[in-house]
Amino acid sequence: VASQLGIPHHPATIRYFPDGELYLRLPTDIKGKKIILFESFARRPNDALIETVFLSETLHDKGAGEVILVAPYLPYLRQDSEFNPGEIVSAKMLSTMLSKAGIDALVTVDPHLHRFKDLSEIFKMKTLKVSAMPLLAEYFYNYHQEALVVAPDEEAEQWAKLFSGKVNAPYIVLEKHRFGDTEVEVSGSIPKGTTAVIVDDIISTGGTIVEAAEKLKEHGFTSIHVCVTHALLVQDAEAKIFQAGVKSLIATDTVINPYMRVSVAKIIGEALERLMSHVGNRA
Repeated sequence: VASQLGIPHHPATIRYFPDGELYLRLPTDIKGKKIILFESFARRPNDALIETVFLSETLHDKGAGEVILVAPYLPYLRQDSEFNPGEIVSAKMLSTMLSKAGIDALVTVDPHLHRFKDLSEIFKMKTLKVSAMPLLAEYFYNYHQEALVVAPDEEAEQWAKLFSGKVNAPYIVLEKHRFGDTEVEVSGSIPKGTTAVIVDDIISTGGTIVEAAEKLKEHGFTSIHVCVTHALLVQDAEAKIFQAGVKSLIATDTVINPYMRVSVAKIIGEALERLMSHVGNRA
């Protein structure tokens, strides 16, 4: 991304003491400069959040002109409501922490928005979201021209619509019924066919994907594939997905994983260009 924008890249020094406390050091003089702060929140969201807060606060203390956070995968958006009395709405807490830390703008890829329809409903700073779904669709349809696009639940319809719209393909939406944190059941009307691609923004434990794949197999589909933006793949998700009959898994590089086939660097760079064109100075 830095190369695409023609700006320097300076990694911060980050390490942890034996007792778990964090040590950070900024790499260069930043007074008066616009800073683009990249942070990977995948698989270690709590540590990454503290790193982001510490870095942003220090950048402003050292005279940074503006801090733009780029979080290809943005955590804590799935808990966007108080489902049970006393629960913390983590999406709003994330917004508060980033705002108080001095984050001036946020760029992310395919954020998990359900009850909130736009990032501006959660975050007070400038926000810009980009989608990897058109890129995933282009990649997938280079190899599979005839495939039914499947949203494994109602929340994933937005991704199926973007994906199918890029290649003018039909899509269907299944219904998900959740029982606890990991158990799900999928139902819905499925047409006849042989090849399908399940699309979603996040794969965590893989339960939803597994149920959708099983349902497609019941209806005669023999070539089932998965395209996802954020492949977290926690616990034994990979094994469960392929045991369910999935032939291939295609993911982006927002999260380091074995199935990265699509890079989001270009669309993040383009988003930053648009964002910075409104505020003037280069980073």
